[in-house]
Amino acid sequence: MSRAADDQRDRLEIQKATAELLAAVNSSDYRRLLAVWSEDGVLMPPNHPAVRGRADLEKYFRERFSESRFRFVFTFSDIQLTGDVAFERLAYTAVMWPAAGSEPVEDAGKGLHVYRRQPDGWKLAVDIWNSDRSAALPTSGGSRTR
Repeated sequence: MSRAADDQRDRLEIQKATAELLAAVNSSDYRRLLAVWSEDGVLMPPNHPAVRGRADLEKYFRERFSESRFRFVFTFSDIQLTGDVAFERLAYTAVMWPAAGSEPVEDAGKGLHVYRRQPDGWKLAVDIWNSDRSAALPTSGGSRTR
């Protein structure tokens, strides 16, 4: 097989892994989501310490999915391959709402996935994202504004 054909196959596998990640998040299925991750994966969510390794990833996603529901869409993806590592730069839109109901919150932003080739396929090793929306800042009266 040619290098170009190998790269195309790898990109398709990574696209499938990313689609599975989205499907798992959007269905609040932490078990399905963990299947996309490497054993030593690191999640770096906004406003939260890094989450390292399968046990901590499971705890993090179980808690998030018990509290909230999500609907993410990736609106842009660019995959760069370098041997057994791939970088996926992406943009997203999202809607989040409490599992118990309430008003949804909309967001849009960007992120970076780092995938590593494993014996069982490409696995997510690092995920970091942040919002394009301005953060709420404290006012002199103690309340928060956007």
